[in-house]
Amino acid sequence: MGGSTVHFATLDWLVVGAYFAVLAGIAIWVAMMREKTTTDYFLASRNAGWFLIGTSIFASNIGAEHLVGLAGSGAGSGMAYAHWELHSYLCIVLGWIFAPFYLRSNVFTTPEFLEKRYTPATRTALSLIFLVSYILTKASVTIYAGAITIKTILGFDTVAIPGLGDVDFFWVAALSLVVITGLYTIVGGMKAVLWTEGIQAPLLLIGSVVILIVGLDRIGGMDALRAANADTISMWRPLSTTAETQGFPGFLFDQSDTPWLGVMLASPILGLWYWCTDQYIVQRILAAKNLGEARRGAIFAGYLKLFPVFIFLIPGMIAITLQQQGAPGFAEMTSPDQAFPLLASYLLPDGLRGLVLAGMLAALMSSLASLFNSTATLFTVDFYKRIRPQSSEAHLVSVGRIATIVVVGLGIAWIPILLQISDGQLYAALQLVQALIAPAIAAVFVLGIASKYVSPISGLVGLISGFGVGMTRLFLQTSSDAGATYSGAVQTFVDVNWLYFAFLLFVFTCLVILVVSTFTPKADAAKLAGLTRDTVTAEQKTEVRASYGVWDIAHSIAILAIIAGVYIYFW
Repeated sequence: MGGSTVHFATLDWLVVGAYFAVLAGIAIWVAMMREKTTTDYFLASRNAGWFLIGTSIFASNIGAEHLVGLAGSGAGSGMAYAHWELHSYLCIVLGWIFAPFYLRSNVFTTPEFLEKRYTPATRTALSLIFLVSYILTKASVTIYAGAITIKTILGFDTVAIPGLGDVDFFWVAALSLVVITGLYTIVGGMKAVLWTEGIQAPLLLIGSVVILIVGLDRIGGMDALRAANADTISMWRPLSTTAETQGFPGFLFDQSDTPWLGVMLASPILGLWYWCTDQYIVQRILAAKNLGEARRGAIFAGYLKLFPVFIFLIPGMIAITLQQQGAPGFAEMTSPDQAFPLLASYLLPDGLRGLVLAGMLAALMSSLASLFNSTATLFTVDFYKRIRPQSSEAHLVSVGRIATIVVVGLGIAWIPILLQISDGQLYAALQLVQALIAPAIAAVFVLGIASKYVSPISGLVGLISGFGVGMTRLFLQTSSDAGATYSGAVQTFVDVNWLYFAFLLFVFTCLVILVVSTFTPKADAAKLAGLTRDTVTAEQKTEVRASYGVWDIAHSIAILAIIAGVYIYFW
């Protein structure tokens, strides 16, 4: 084995071992419940409470890009990426605006909601987009990044395996991550995912908060942090970084990652897609026992989503401060991505270091478990069940388990291809793909819910048109990065900053939907009952009003106030 990046004592390994013992106990307990129906297996019997919903949403969101990448962003870029971690307000939007429509429609998946609002073809198109993107991006990237993270933290280069000799520790980490996560997801379904994430989220928070508190104490508090990171402490970055991109329309072509206007225009759209329409997140809301629990779960997730700024970004800035102060061990930090491992190694005592590792493993496994379960749900409910509607519930549960196994296998199969791509390029590519997929999906959901006058066929046309334009940009940009040259309007199309392009793609899709709706037949009012803002009945409005109280409103306002406070403090 290679030398360890982080020194682990016996007590640390005992803590990690205890975590896996608890995880195994929960998995066995859930497996004994015997999931008999698709509602049991995919939606935890629609009986989830607010705590499990909130922790599951948060744990599903936290992945390797947070554990190493976000701390690295804090060390390298300061608070520039905090905008993406303050999407708690979109959890509020999910709970207050989208959840009533989803639960009222009694669907298993968000594409199924589009079938009820638009057409069966719209459901098929979105399910296909989700499935392909999950397998080619989320599954493989989560496995790849998770294995890289474990290898980075433990620092093992190779491990000796009898009969195989020295094996790259990356493969040991990747296969262990997939097998352990796959086993409890396959056996226990959504219920296992919810319960395991119920312990994983607090574990991650406790370990990371300890690093934050100890780190701030070591450097001398927030004043010392601000002084050491004076150039990067602000969340607001200039519109242009070169003389050529000053003014309009020049700033549209500035290639910086976080121009303030681009962030303000695109971030809500990309976040709306992820937090309010993506099956990966919304499936937890669909598992709620009632609307009140769903909303409270989303609000709780909103509170939890506030933490990454403080437990990942700021620790990265703490690492830079310690390096400037000449703290032991931090002089050797040559890459921002080393920030979190070094903090765990040099700041934490025995036992707590193991707790942090357990929290990191928990985050990686929860993201993967959510992905496996959501993908299996999409395939089984949106494709298999529609092809074979006569299938029994028990048979569909078996199909769901087999689908999960297949997703696990496909994710592993893609790893060798991903190994040929550098980590930085991989994350950049993933970010770009999501930014080109999200606007069309967000537009279809937003307009579909907002107005009954949006016609059934317009959803399909808008989704395909927006997705087609996005994939055209992806192809042209990828080929341009590989050396292809274009001229005129094509090159202009490629050169628009990705954030402004995402916003313009959203506007384009909305216009397509509205224009098509003008010239095509509208849906029958009875078909849209309860599915749009205009068709919610008086009885349904009364049910929604009865599902919340003053505390739900107060907590929602509190989250928005905290977000505003962070923006003001890091202005």
